[in-house]
Amino acid sequence: MNRTLKRPMFRIGGSAGSGITSGLDQPQKMANGGRTGYQQGSMPSFQASGLPGFLTSFGLNLLATPPQGNIFQTAATAARDPFNQLQVSQARARELQGERDFLRGETDRKLEASAAETDKLIASREKIAGMKDVDQNVMAYAEVFADNNGSPNLIKGQNAVDFFETEYKNLTDDFGEESVSVEPIDITLYQSQQNIKKFRKANPGAEGKVFFDVASGKGVKLVKDAETGDIEFIPADSADIDTSGEDMPAPNENEIKVEPKFEDTFKSGSGLTSTDRFIIDTVKEAKEKRKKGMEQIPNFNIYR
Repeated sequence: MNRTLKRPMFRIGGSAGSGITSGLDQPQKMANGGRTGYQQGSMPSFQASGLPGFLTSFGLNLLATPPQGNIFQTAATAARDPFNQLQVSQARARELQGERDFLRGETDRKLEASAAETDKLIASREKIAGMKDVDQNVMAYAEVFADNNGSPNLIKGQNAVDFFETEYKNLTDDFGEESVSVEPIDITLYQSQQNIKKFRKANPGAEGKVFFDVASGKGVKLVKDAETGDIEFIPADSADIDTSGEDMPAPNENEIKVEPKFEDTFKSGSGLTSTDRFIIDTVKEAKEKRKKGMEQIPNFNIYR
């Protein structure tokens, strides 16, 4: 065999990638076209809308439009379609700007609302942090009788602590130990008949009993209205009952009395003085004498 053919480059088998076959194991991917080793070229940008687009379209139409009379008619014909496109593009631009303004306003509103909630949260945390110096028992009952938003109510918490320390003894001294409940309540939770009835059902024997209200800091009693049949909490101490409505006048005291008509007064004869009756009798007698032809001159000196 020729010595030339025995060289490594002519050996059968093996893999490409060395010698003169260097790079053949990684062929360029040309399936998608394009230029290898060069940056992709780009076309110049063209604005189809706005004033630049109008001028471009107008120029092209002016060159392609056959003469229409004089130069002004030709220019007007060439500018008609580009002008319509310009109006449409400007209207769309205003519409998009309005949508962007609306979205920006909504975003700002949400950010302001979020900032307000953050401020409330910070204020709440600061309030809770300031409660660390409050008595632990007050804080515990303040959380039990919390407001509707979940914030601890320190006033109700302090009233609850006062109940266990002093107010329970005061109530038992006034109403007896068996008539006073050993647990305070918050009657702001029992404003409707439905809730009050649920409370009575959950606390057998509650009707007529005295409870300490942490909202007002006073004793209240659960009673039944004899007239309406409604169940309600009233102040246990009669001095706390509002009696301003009991000074109302009697039902008929302020009744508007209609004055009788003048004709009805004379017909019934009620409310007439003796002089009024004398005048009526004199007139009546004169009428009767006139009918009989015995008319006389009436005496009008009746007041002398």
